[in-house]
Amino acid sequence: MNQRPLNPSSGATPGGRPPVPPPRAGTVPHSSPLQSHTRTASPAVAQITPSSVPVQQGSTNNAPYYKKVVESIDQLPSLPAIVTKLIQVVNSPESSADDAAKLIEKDPGLTSKMIRLANSAFYGIPRSISSVSSAVVILGFNTIRSLVLSASVMKMFAGSQQPALDKEKFWRHSISTAMAAKIIVRHFINVRMMDPESAFCAGILHDIGKLIFNEYMSKEYVEVTAFAEKNTMSLFDAETKVLGINHAAIGKVISDKWALPLDLEYTLVYHHEPGSADQLNELVATINYADLLAHEAGASLWENEPVYVAKNNYRSILNVSDADHERIFQMLLDSLDKSAEFFSIIK
Repeated sequence: MNQRPLNPSSGATPGGRPPVPPPRAGTVPHSSPLQSHTRTASPAVAQITPSSVPVQQGSTNNAPYYKKVVESIDQLPSLPAIVTKLIQVVNSPESSADDAAKLIEKDPGLTSKMIRLANSAFYGIPRSISSVSSAVVILGFNTIRSLVLSASVMKMFAGSQQPALDKEKFWRHSISTAMAAKIIVRHFINVRMMDPESAFCAGILHDIGKLIFNEYMSKEYVEVTAFAEKNTMSLFDAETKVLGINHAAIGKVISDKWALPLDLEYTLVYHHEPGSADQLNELVATINYADLLAHEAGASLWENEPVYVAKNNYRSILNVSDADHERIFQMLLDSLDKSAEFFSIIK
């Protein structure tokens, strides 16, 4: 078998990396998610609460936090070689399904997860799949990328439970966001061409910066979550207020560390501010919308967790009507039971 999978490769557009350099002491990067914006609640997500406390930009007092988290990321392991090689295979038009399968088969754990997921109700393939090559052809390159990246990142952060974040709730939110992103892309497939699995993968990873805070700045992040709950504030705002940097900006540093593809980097950095992205706006806006949908569906870190809503959010970029929202949200609710199966296999 020497063919490419059924779905296309990465949806990334060639170009420069997101312009979010590390902030200098007392400054906020240009076009950075750290900048404060006026918030307006989306009429389609009425119960989502914008921040009730003004958010100020970082100060020189917060510079040590930034240094600490960047130094912590330096200690973060690189992605496994199989993952980086697989990303290269996915992005190469010369690659075949056999190329990807041979890589995956070198890791018995990944091979087992791939076959189990391919035969699970989550993907609903109508026939039994017994080989990695068949799984790659039927599921597609970007699905395989999602599975391998998800499994690798979950394994990397599978250590002891830190008090700031409930990891099970964190991954439930991430998987729900990924499922919502795929539903959004399929809903608008006749309006814009976008790969559902690229969106799924971006949804899985969009909040990875929170895990960095949780793992390497656990004590400080407990203060952040307590501040957010006490002031009915989103974590995005609370991070900026307490630490002077937020998980979206940390996403840029992680992306550089792991050399992630551009589509994943932009969604990590701009998923709260899709209007600030200089390219891949529709993909970024899709993750912004999917993130809000996941919260609306109850997949949050705590009950009634407030969510940051940017002024220039998904509605102005994707042209989502109330009818679109109702249909997409219902499809997400109907699909959420499958998220538990995905998590149980991939973790």
